[in-house]
Amino acid sequence: MLGAVLTLMKTHGRIVCCGVVSQYDSATPAPGPAGVPGQLVVKRLRMEGFLVSDFIGEWAKAQGQLASWVASGELKVLEDVVEGLESAPRALIGILAGDNIGKRIVRVAPDP
Repeated sequence: MLGAVLTLMKTHGRIVCCGVVSQYDSATPAPGPAGVPGQLVVKRLRMEGFLVSDFIGEWAKAQGQLASWVASGELKVLEDVVEGLESAPRALIGILAGDNIGKRIVRVAPDP
């Protein structure tokens, strides 16, 4: 899938790598998909990982800008909701296994 996404990337595009908690405890990193190095070179893409703590000084400004983009619809929030407190252990294990997309939420009561 990543190979297909890379073909859609604009020349000199940037790929941000974040949120790979499922791989933190891995003894060896998973091999990358075929074709990725070629697309990175041909399109002169830049792939870089980051941690939120790298930008802690910009937290307030970023929070305001992100909220604005969410409100305007420019940024879509993906939430993976698991129902019930009894599902919390399975939800956490799922995060560590990488089976969620977006923010994993355990809903313990109806939304107000």
